[in-house]
Amino acid sequence: MKKAVFIFLTCLLIYSCDLFKSNSNDDEPSYTAEIAWKSGLISNSLKSTMVDGDSVYFYERPAQYKNAYILTRLDAATGALIWRSNRIFYNIINSQPIALGDYIYVFLYPNTVCTFEKETGELSAIAETGSEEKWLSRSIAAYGDYLYFGFLVREREGSFVRFNVNDIEHNKNEIVQTVIPEIIWEPETKNSIHSIPAVDNNIIYTCTYTSTIPDRPIELAGFDIDTKEMVFYQKFGGIEDVKAGNISYPDDGGNMGRSPLLIHEGILYYISVSITAWDLKTGEKLYRHVFTNDIPNEKRYYSAGGLHSVYYNGKIYSMDGNHNDGDGRRNIHCIDAATGALVWNDISKLSVTLGTNPVIANGRLYITQSCGLRVYVPETGRLIGVDKSFIGNDLDRVVLYKDLMICLLLDSNSASESWELVAVDVSK
Repeated sequence: MKKAVFIFLTCLLIYSCDLFKSNSNDDEPSYTAEIAWKSGLISNSLKSTMVDGDSVYFYERPAQYKNAYILTRLDAATGALIWRSNRIFYNIINSQPIALGDYIYVFLYPNTVCTFEKETGELSAIAETGSEEKWLSRSIAAYGDYLYFGFLVREREGSFVRFNVNDIEHNKNEIVQTVIPEIIWEPETKNSIHSIPAVDNNIIYTCTYTSTIPDRPIELAGFDIDTKEMVFYQKFGGIEDVKAGNISYPDDGGNMGRSPLLIHEGILYYISVSITAWDLKTGEKLYRHVFTNDIPNEKRYYSAGGLHSVYYNGKIYSMDGNHNDGDGRRNIHCIDAATGALVWNDISKLSVTLGTNPVIANGRLYITQSCGLRVYVPETGRLIGVDKSFIGNDLDRVVLYKDLMICLLLDSNSASESWELVAVDVSK
């Protein structure tokens, strides 16, 4: 009897420790992804996929054009082609297209906005946002009649602006118009703004990026959509984190294409090197939880490395850019939303740097990457299975349409490294 109890306790200890270890078992359970449709079309794999209504939009890379792209619209349920835009373009900003009203907006480097008619795909207008020294950030949000983004001066000092889409004159695609964005905020630290804004209760939130100056604090601000008045402001991190000494990497805010801000039921979460939560009704800071390198097994995370985090059943699921280099780092994280404490994290044994987003559907957590499609029980981190034949893209922007997870899959018929847009059935 004592021997049986000892064996049971030993197994329990091993299982408990394994919650915070990278998955090193070569006999991982298998999973077979059910492909609902394949588009037969290649994406440029720059996090461009976007769902609006029953359609999916992305930047397609036609085989006949080298390093050129077009905006393409598909039926999200079937993958059938609806239209391709009548404009071929280069140098796409690393942002998905934005749907607003009757138009789709595409952002070209460094400061050009192209609009396409949603129903036909026809180019309707081209607008520039000012001098070549002022660049659009790569993180854009739409709300009402406005596009919100960071406006950068040589990618250093910046401001937060809004762009009134009604100032664009359509059906004049032969003329390059000039539409100057309205400045809403210039940060005290003069740091740039790259992160994707978050909107809640008619207030838009954004935060700064400290670049290579980690002793500058992060500024996080919220603005009333109607009045443009600042109604929320926080400053944290910076030199105080540097002085703490045991923080591996002081917070640097939201870099290009990152989304460290998540809002759920009146709580604003900032998710990066630290996770901080505020009650938006009272302005009270609920907690700031920082993982440090003195915790055994490096249970820290850097969640601003990926795209949007997901809130599900009291927990937050996020990804980061870590890869399995043998030092215990992980890139799939589950965090207790009430306390900021790490619940579990994991990494594929073969994982490289990961810059995609988690998807939760029908009680399962899906992670697509180049070393396979991984499926977990969200609450516990138990690995349901891995489809190692599913070779995804580590920089994908995965979107959910009903019970279809639309993502990129390596095109096995292509001689070069190309990814086809596909949909995986996640109904079961």
